[in-house]
Parts: sequence; structure tokens; C-alpha cells
Amino acid sequence: MLIAVRGVAFAARASPVWPVALLASTAVAALGGSALLLGINVYWMPVSALAMGLLALLAFGLLSSRLEMAQRHHVQAMFSRFVDPRIVESLSEEQHVARAEVSASREVTVLFSDIRGFTSLSEHRKPEEIVALLNRYFEMQVDVIFQHGGTLDKFIGDAIMAFWGAPMQQADHAVRAVRAALGMSEALERFAAEVVRELPGTHFEIGIGIHSGPAVVGFLGTSRRLDYTAIGDTVNLASRIEGCTKGVSRILVSDTTRRLCGREFGFRDHGAFSVKGREQQVLLHEPLPTMARKESPATGRNGDGGNT
Repeated sequence: MLIAVRGVAFAARASPVWPVALLASTAVAALGGSALLLGINVYWMPVSALAMGLLALLAFGLLSSRLEMAQRHHVQAMFSRFVDPRIVESLSEEQHVARAEVSASREVTVLFSDIRGFTSLSEHRKPEEIVALLNRYFEMQVDVIFQHGGTLDKFIGDAIMAFWGAPMQQADHAVRAVRAALGMSEALERFAAEVVRELPGTHFEIGIGIHSGPAVVGFLGTSRRLDYTAIGDTVNLASRIEGCTKGVSRILVSDTTRRLCGREFGFRDHGAFSVKGREQQVLLHEPLPTMARKESPATGRNGDGGNT
């Protein structure tokens, strides 16, 4: 009976407190009954049954512990490429794992970052120099993304895609993304200064576009290779916004992202832009490092920074 109960509890992933309490109460009842029976000259000592119950409890407990460790390693293997190790640890809880593994629509903030003039840079440097430069740049920027709780989606050539709001829910996903963008901008200043010292004449600049909204997030790919990614119109618009930064601002965010940030940042209004695939123009704003609100008169622009 004890073994069966413990087996059911194990299968249901119930708390180990209940089987232990059941075993203890059963042991007390059995020993009490044995003492009563001894009073009427009936000798009954349930030692064997209790010992088997204890052994079953220990065995199921050990097996449960091993399965939990295996699950933790499975989660770490799945998500360690995409998110900060601290988030991976939080995901190890069963309910978080189940939710993260299912592709579903989530409210997220998506960030695209692209290097300006990378083609020209590649033409004047050795391939080995370009690869080393990119690896250093990616390492620096991904560190900033992870510091702000972001999920690295992918590298697209010299571009970076990241998002906030999945696999863990983040009510402040828009704020985190904008803070990350500002941090990436600061890190770029340091990196660009290093590059100029090492490779005189090299100009290193980026554009960052951010948009918030619903996206389908989950594992996408084949049985041989799976990526944890976000897809949908929100992702497409974030990419288009990044394309609008050239000649305008290093960082641009959508009006949706701006509203979600509340009063966390000051913003400079850059007006309405026409973007590919949308009939209506999109209002874009530049986040400022300080809380001060500085807004310039709106001007209409097209997707490549020119006037409409």
C-alpha cells in the first residue's frame, strides 16, 4: 500500500512531504497496534513492511531527484544559447519549462541592431580581421542584452535580433529593451574607440530599431536544429524601424514602445515614417539617456530617412 501511494505521488510529481507524513503516521499506527496486541498476548511486529516502505520512499526520492536534475540539464541545454544563465536557472521550475516549450503568442518587445557600412568595411579589411572584429562586437552587445534580461534570437550576418517578454514573462519588457539599447549605444562608443586605435581609419556605427506587440514565440526548426525565436508582424516592424535609423538617430522606437515605457525615459519625437509593407506611417521616437523630455517638431520622413 505504501509503495503504491509513493508510486502515485512520484508519477504526479507531488511534494515529498505527503509520502513521508503518510509513512510516519502509518509507522506510528502500526507500532501502536502492535503494543495493543501485545497486551492480549498477540505478537505482531510489522518491521518488514515498514522497512520496505522506507526503502521504497528512499528509492522513489532518489529517482525523482535524478529526473529533476535531468530536466534542469535539459532546460539549460535548450536555452543556454539564447538567454542569460540566471534566467535559465529560473526556467528550471516545471511550470516554467512547460510554458516555455510551447509556441504561443506573447506580448514582447523586439530589438534589431545592424552595423552601418559593414560592406564597405569588409572590402578594406582581411577576412580574419573582420571575423575577429565581429566576434568582439557580438560578445560585447550580447553581454548588454543579457544584463537586461533579454533573449538572443539570432545573428543575421552583422545584425542582431533580440527580444524581451519570453521565455519568462516580463511586465516591463519595453523598458528593459530600451535600457538595453541605450547600454548597447554606450558600449559601442567604447568599442569604436578601441577599433580606431587598432585599425586607424575604421568607422564603426550601428542602428537600433525597437517595437512592442504580440508575436508567436517558441522553438522553430527541424529535429536536428531548433532555434528559440519570435515571428510575426511585430518582428517585421522592428526590423523596418531599424532601417529608418540611418541619418536620423542611432536608436528609434515605435510609439507603442514609447507608451509602454511610461515616464522611464525622455524621448525626442522624430515624426512619422513610411515603412515597407504598411499603408499607414509609423511614429518613431529617440530615447534619451536622461529622464528629461526633449521633443522636436514632428517631420514626415520615409523609410530611408528622406522627407516624404
